[in-house]
Amino acid sequence: MQRTRAIRLGLVVCLGVVTLIAGLGLALPLSQPATWTLNLPPLAAVSEARAVAATVKTPPELARARSENRRTLLQKPLDASAWLRLAWIADQESQEAEMLDALDRSYVAAPHGPEVTEWRLRFAFDRWARLTPELRRQAREELVVAQVTRPQMTGRVRDLVRDPAGRLAINLTPSPTVNSRSPGT
Repeated sequence: MQRTRAIRLGLVVCLGVVTLIAGLGLALPLSQPATWTLNLPPLAAVSEARAVAATVKTPPELARARSENRRTLLQKPLDASAWLRLAWIADQESQEAEMLDALDRSYVAAPHGPEVTEWRLRFAFDRWARLTPELRRQAREELVVAQVTRPQMTGRVRDLVRDPAGRLAINLTPSPTVNSRSPGT
Protein backbone atom coordinates (compact mmCIF):
# COMPACT_ATOMS: atom_id res chain seq x y z
CA MET A 1 0.00 0.00 0.00
CA GLN A 2 2.78 2.37 0.88
CA ARG A 3 4.57 1.35 -2.23
CA THR A 4 1.62 2.33 -4.45
CA ARG A 5 1.28 5.52 -2.49
CA ALA A 6 4.95 6.32 -3.13
CA ILE A 7 4.53 5.54 -6.82
CA ARG A 8 1.47 7.81 -7.01
CA LEU A 9 3.26 10.58 -5.20
CA GLY A 10 6.24 10.21 -7.52
CA LEU A 11 3.99 10.39 -10.60
CA VAL A 12 2.20 13.46 -9.28
CA VAL A 13 5.51 15.17 -8.53
CA CYS A 14 6.83 14.25 -12.02
CA LEU A 15 3.65 15.52 -13.62
CA GLY A 16 3.95 18.76 -11.65
CA VAL A 17 7.58 19.22 -12.64
CA VAL A 18 6.85 18.51 -16.33
CA THR A 19 3.91 20.95 -16.26
CA LEU A 20 6.05 23.63 -14.63
CA ILE A 21 8.87 23.17 -17.16
CA ALA A 22 6.46 23.19 -20.11
CA GLY A 23 4.73 26.31 -18.78
CA LEU A 24 8.04 28.11 -18.35
CA GLY A 25 9.13 26.96 -21.79
CA LEU A 26 6.01 28.48 -23.33
CA ALA A 27 5.93 31.62 -21.18
CA LEU A 28 9.60 32.56 -21.34
CA PRO A 29 9.61 33.63 -25.02
CA LEU A 30 6.53 35.74 -24.42
CA SER A 31 8.24 37.61 -21.62
CA GLN A 32 10.92 38.93 -23.96
CA PRO A 33 9.50 41.91 -25.93
CA ALA A 34 12.07 41.58 -28.71
CA THR A 35 10.46 38.29 -29.74
CA TRP A 36 6.87 39.53 -29.77
CA THR A 37 5.17 39.43 -33.11
CA LEU A 38 1.81 41.03 -33.60
CA ASN A 39 -0.62 38.98 -35.60
CA LEU A 40 -3.33 41.56 -35.97
CA PRO A 41 -5.50 41.89 -39.05
CA PRO A 42 -4.89 45.09 -41.01
CA LEU A 43 -7.39 47.77 -40.12
CA ALA A 44 -9.15 49.66 -42.90
CA ALA A 45 -9.24 52.79 -40.75
CA VAL A 46 -5.44 52.81 -40.54
CA SER A 47 -4.90 52.51 -44.30
CA GLU A 48 -7.62 55.08 -44.91
CA ALA A 49 -5.97 57.53 -42.51
CA ARG A 50 -2.62 56.97 -44.21
CA ALA A 51 -4.20 57.58 -47.63
CA VAL A 52 -5.74 60.84 -46.43
CA ALA A 53 -2.45 61.92 -44.86
CA ALA A 54 -0.62 61.27 -48.14
CA THR A 55 -3.11 63.41 -50.07
CA VAL A 56 -2.90 66.45 -47.81
CA LYS A 57 0.88 66.75 -48.05
CA THR A 58 2.34 69.41 -50.32
CA PRO A 59 2.88 68.09 -52.92
CA PRO A 60 0.57 65.11 -52.42
CA GLU A 61 2.21 61.68 -52.30
CA LEU A 62 -0.07 60.19 -54.94
CA ALA A 63 1.64 56.79 -55.20
CA ARG A 64 1.45 56.23 -51.45
CA ALA A 65 -2.12 57.52 -51.34
CA ARG A 66 -3.11 55.14 -54.14
CA SER A 67 -1.42 52.20 -52.38
CA GLU A 68 -3.06 52.89 -49.01
CA ASN A 69 -6.39 53.55 -50.70
CA ARG A 70 -6.20 50.17 -52.46
CA ARG A 71 -5.59 48.52 -49.07
CA THR A 72 -8.73 50.20 -47.76
CA LEU A 73 -10.73 48.99 -50.74
CA LEU A 74 -9.47 45.42 -50.27
CA GLN A 75 -11.03 45.44 -46.81
CA LYS A 76 -14.04 47.66 -47.57
CA PRO A 77 -14.90 47.39 -51.27
CA LEU A 78 -18.06 49.48 -50.87
CA ASP A 79 -16.36 52.46 -49.26
CA ALA A 80 -17.65 55.40 -51.32
CA SER A 81 -15.12 57.87 -49.93
CA ALA A 82 -12.22 55.54 -50.81
CA TRP A 83 -13.53 55.25 -54.39
CA LEU A 84 -13.93 59.02 -54.57
CA ARG A 85 -10.41 59.54 -53.22
CA LEU A 86 -9.16 57.15 -55.90
CA ALA A 87 -11.00 59.23 -58.52
CA TRP A 88 -9.27 62.37 -57.19
CA ILE A 89 -5.87 60.65 -57.32
CA ALA A 90 -6.49 59.53 -60.92
CA ASP A 91 -7.61 63.06 -61.81
CA GLN A 92 -4.41 64.49 -60.33
CA GLU A 93 -2.42 62.04 -62.47
CA SER A 94 -4.47 62.93 -65.60
CA GLN A 95 -5.83 59.39 -65.88
CA GLU A 96 -9.31 60.20 -67.10
CA ALA A 97 -10.59 56.65 -67.65
CA GLU A 98 -9.56 55.61 -64.13
CA MET A 99 -11.07 58.78 -62.70
CA LEU A 100 -14.41 58.13 -64.39
CA ASP A 101 -14.41 54.48 -63.30
CA ALA A 102 -13.64 55.29 -59.68
CA LEU A 103 -16.27 58.05 -59.60
CA ASP A 104 -18.83 55.63 -61.00
CA ARG A 105 -17.89 53.05 -58.36
CA SER A 106 -18.39 55.66 -55.65
CA TYR A 107 -21.96 56.04 -56.91
CA VAL A 108 -22.41 52.25 -56.91
CA ALA A 109 -21.18 52.11 -53.31
CA ALA A 110 -23.41 54.95 -52.06
CA PRO A 111 -25.71 56.55 -54.65
CA HIS A 112 -26.81 59.29 -52.26
CA GLY A 113 -24.25 58.61 -49.54
CA PRO A 114 -24.55 61.45 -47.09
CA GLU A 115 -20.92 61.52 -45.93
CA VAL A 116 -19.53 61.94 -49.46
CA THR A 117 -22.29 63.98 -51.11
CA GLU A 118 -20.77 67.44 -50.80
CA TRP A 119 -17.29 66.37 -51.85
CA ARG A 120 -18.59 64.18 -54.69
CA LEU A 121 -20.93 66.87 -56.06
CA ARG A 122 -18.13 69.44 -56.09
CA PHE A 123 -15.79 66.94 -57.71
CA ALA A 124 -18.32 65.91 -60.37
CA PHE A 125 -19.58 69.38 -61.25
CA ASP A 126 -16.01 70.74 -61.41
CA ARG A 127 -15.29 68.10 -64.09
CA TRP A 128 -18.68 68.30 -65.79
CA ALA A 129 -17.42 68.44 -69.38
CA ARG A 130 -15.42 65.23 -68.91
CA LEU A 131 -18.20 63.16 -67.31
CA THR A 132 -20.10 60.46 -69.17
CA PRO A 133 -23.85 60.96 -69.63
CA GLU A 134 -24.50 58.28 -66.99
CA LEU A 135 -22.27 60.02 -64.42
CA ARG A 136 -23.96 63.34 -65.20
CA ARG A 137 -27.35 61.73 -64.57
CA GLN A 138 -26.17 60.30 -61.26
CA ALA A 139 -24.70 63.63 -60.15
CA ARG A 140 -27.91 65.48 -61.02
CA GLU A 141 -30.00 62.88 -59.14
CA GLU A 142 -27.77 63.23 -56.11
CA LEU A 143 -28.07 67.01 -56.33
CA VAL A 144 -31.88 66.79 -56.45
CA VAL A 145 -31.97 64.55 -53.37
CA ALA A 146 -29.51 66.82 -51.56
CA GLN A 147 -31.60 69.91 -52.37
CA VAL A 148 -34.46 68.35 -50.41
CA THR A 149 -32.47 66.85 -47.55
CA ARG A 150 -29.58 69.32 -47.21
CA PRO A 151 -30.32 72.61 -48.99
CA GLN A 152 -27.54 74.55 -47.22
CA MET A 153 -24.97 72.05 -48.43
CA THR A 154 -26.14 72.37 -52.04
CA GLY A 155 -25.84 76.14 -51.74
CA ARG A 156 -22.20 75.72 -50.68
CA VAL A 157 -21.59 73.37 -53.61
CA ARG A 158 -23.16 75.89 -56.02
CA ASP A 159 -20.87 78.62 -54.65
CA LEU A 160 -17.69 76.53 -54.76
CA VAL A 161 -17.92 74.90 -58.19
CA ARG A 162 -15.45 76.66 -60.51
CA ASP A 163 -16.17 74.96 -63.83
CA PRO A 164 -18.61 77.14 -65.86
CA ALA A 165 -20.25 74.07 -67.43
CA GLY A 166 -20.73 72.56 -63.98
CA ARG A 167 -22.19 75.79 -62.57
CA LEU A 168 -24.60 75.93 -65.50
CA ALA A 169 -25.61 72.30 -64.93
CA ILE A 170 -26.26 73.00 -61.24
CA ASN A 171 -28.38 76.04 -62.09
CA LEU A 172 -30.33 74.11 -64.73
CA THR A 173 -31.03 71.16 -62.44
CA PRO A 174 -34.64 71.57 -61.36
CA SER A 175 -35.25 71.99 -57.67
CA PRO A 176 -37.80 69.49 -56.46
CA THR A 177 -40.98 70.83 -54.96
CA VAL A 178 -41.61 69.45 -51.53
CA ASN A 179 -45.20 68.33 -51.11
CA SER A 180 -46.54 70.09 -48.05
CA ARG A 181 -49.66 67.98 -47.87
CA SER A 182 -49.65 65.19 -45.36
CA PRO A 183 -49.98 61.66 -46.72
CA GLY A 184 -53.52 60.48 -47.27
CA THR A 185 -55.09 63.90 -47.65
